[in-house]
Amino acid sequence: MLRTMPWACLIAAAAPTAAAAQVAEADRAAFQTAATDFTGCLRATVQMGMTTKMDPAKFQEGFAKSCLEQEARFRGIAVKVAMASGRSESAAQAEIDGNIANGRRAFAADQESYIKTGKVPR
Repeated sequence: MLRTMPWACLIAAAAPTAAAAQVAEADRAAFQTAATDFTGCLRATVQMGMTTKMDPAKFQEGFAKSCLEQEARFRGIAVKVAMASGRSESAAQAEIDGNIANGRRAFAADQESYIKTGKVPR
Protein backbone atom coordinates (compact mmCIF):
# COMPACT_ATOMS: atom_id res chain seq x y z
CA MET A 1 0.00 0.00 0.00
CA LEU A 2 1.37 3.37 -0.96
CA ARG A 3 1.51 6.26 1.42
CA THR A 4 -1.12 8.87 1.93
CA MET A 5 -0.18 12.41 2.81
CA PRO A 6 -2.08 14.07 5.66
CA TRP A 7 -1.98 17.49 4.00
CA ALA A 8 -4.66 18.91 6.27
CA CYS A 9 -2.58 18.40 9.38
CA LEU A 10 0.36 20.20 7.79
CA ILE A 11 -1.59 23.43 7.79
CA ALA A 12 -3.90 22.98 10.73
CA ALA A 13 -1.16 21.95 13.18
CA ALA A 14 0.39 25.40 13.47
CA ALA A 15 -2.81 27.40 13.14
CA PRO A 16 -3.93 29.42 16.14
CA THR A 17 -7.26 28.08 17.39
CA ALA A 18 -9.22 31.32 17.02
CA ALA A 19 -7.89 31.99 13.53
CA ALA A 20 -8.45 28.39 12.45
CA ALA A 21 -12.10 28.74 13.38
CA GLN A 22 -12.41 31.50 10.80
CA VAL A 23 -11.53 29.23 7.88
CA ALA A 24 -14.75 28.83 5.94
CA GLU A 25 -16.22 25.36 5.75
CA ALA A 26 -16.28 25.64 1.94
CA ASP A 27 -12.54 26.38 1.97
CA ARG A 28 -11.89 23.37 4.21
CA ALA A 29 -13.86 21.17 1.83
CA ALA A 30 -12.07 22.61 -1.21
CA PHE A 31 -8.74 22.07 0.53
CA GLN A 32 -9.57 18.44 1.30
CA THR A 33 -10.71 17.82 -2.27
CA ALA A 34 -7.58 19.44 -3.73
CA ALA A 35 -5.32 17.51 -1.34
CA THR A 36 -7.04 14.22 -2.19
CA ASP A 37 -6.80 14.90 -5.93
CA PHE A 38 -3.12 15.87 -5.74
CA THR A 39 -2.19 12.91 -3.55
CA GLY A 40 -4.18 10.56 -5.78
CA CYS A 41 -2.36 11.80 -8.85
CA LEU A 42 1.03 11.37 -7.18
CA ARG A 43 0.07 7.88 -6.00
CA ALA A 44 -1.08 6.87 -9.48
CA THR A 45 2.15 8.19 -11.01
CA VAL A 46 4.25 6.24 -8.51
CA GLN A 47 2.20 3.10 -9.12
CA MET A 48 2.85 3.49 -12.85
CA GLY A 49 6.57 3.81 -12.10
CA MET A 50 6.43 0.64 -10.02
CA THR A 51 4.39 -1.29 -12.56
CA THR A 52 6.79 -0.53 -15.38
CA LYS A 53 9.82 -0.83 -13.07
CA MET A 54 11.02 2.48 -14.39
CA ASP A 55 14.60 3.50 -13.76
CA PRO A 56 14.57 5.89 -10.76
CA ALA A 57 16.42 8.65 -12.65
CA LYS A 58 13.97 8.52 -15.56
CA PHE A 59 11.08 8.31 -13.15
CA GLN A 60 12.30 11.43 -11.30
CA GLU A 61 12.47 13.34 -14.56
CA GLY A 62 8.89 12.48 -15.49
CA PHE A 63 7.60 12.74 -11.93
CA ALA A 64 8.73 16.37 -11.69
CA LYS A 65 6.41 17.16 -14.62
CA SER A 66 3.47 15.11 -13.34
CA CYS A 67 0.35 16.31 -11.52
CA LEU A 68 1.07 19.99 -12.13
CA GLU A 69 -2.59 20.93 -12.53
CA GLN A 70 -3.54 19.19 -9.28
CA GLU A 71 -0.52 20.73 -7.56
CA ALA A 72 -1.49 24.24 -8.66
CA ARG A 73 -5.06 23.77 -7.44
CA PHE A 74 -3.81 22.39 -4.12
CA ARG A 75 -1.27 25.22 -3.73
CA GLY A 76 -3.91 27.89 -4.36
CA ILE A 77 -6.42 26.66 -1.80
CA ALA A 78 -3.74 25.65 0.72
CA VAL A 79 -2.25 29.14 0.70
CA LYS A 80 -5.75 30.62 1.11
CA VAL A 81 -6.49 28.33 4.08
CA ALA A 82 -3.09 28.99 5.67
CA MET A 83 -3.63 32.75 5.36
CA ALA A 84 -7.12 32.44 6.87
CA SER A 85 -5.43 30.57 9.73
CA GLY A 86 -3.24 33.56 10.48
CA ARG A 87 -0.14 33.23 8.30
CA SER A 88 1.18 35.97 6.06
CA GLU A 89 1.00 35.32 2.33
CA SER A 90 4.77 34.82 2.05
CA ALA A 91 4.85 32.48 5.07
CA ALA A 92 1.90 30.52 3.70
CA GLN A 93 3.49 30.17 0.26
CA ALA A 94 6.83 29.07 1.75
CA GLU A 95 5.12 26.53 4.00
CA ILE A 96 3.01 25.06 1.22
CA ASP A 97 5.93 24.94 -1.23
CA GLY A 98 7.96 23.08 1.40
CA ASN A 99 5.11 20.66 2.09
CA ILE A 100 4.68 19.95 -1.62
CA ALA A 101 8.41 19.37 -2.10
CA ASN A 102 8.50 17.03 0.91
CA GLY A 103 5.46 15.14 -0.34
CA ARG A 104 6.92 14.73 -3.81
CA ARG A 105 10.22 13.49 -2.30
CA ALA A 106 8.38 10.96 -0.15
CA PHE A 107 6.36 9.59 -3.06
CA ALA A 108 9.42 9.42 -5.32
CA ALA A 109 11.33 7.59 -2.59
CA ASP A 110 8.58 4.95 -2.56
CA GLN A 111 9.14 4.23 -6.25
CA GLU A 112 12.91 4.08 -5.83
CA SER A 113 12.61 1.82 -2.79
CA TYR A 114 10.33 -0.50 -4.73
CA ILE A 115 12.78 -0.74 -7.61
CA LYS A 116 15.63 -1.56 -5.21
CA THR A 117 13.79 -4.00 -2.96
CA GLY A 118 10.80 -5.27 -4.93
CA LYS A 119 8.61 -4.51 -1.91
CA VAL A 120 5.74 -2.02 -2.01
CA PRO A 121 6.45 0.61 0.66
CA ARG A 122 3.93 1.22 3.41
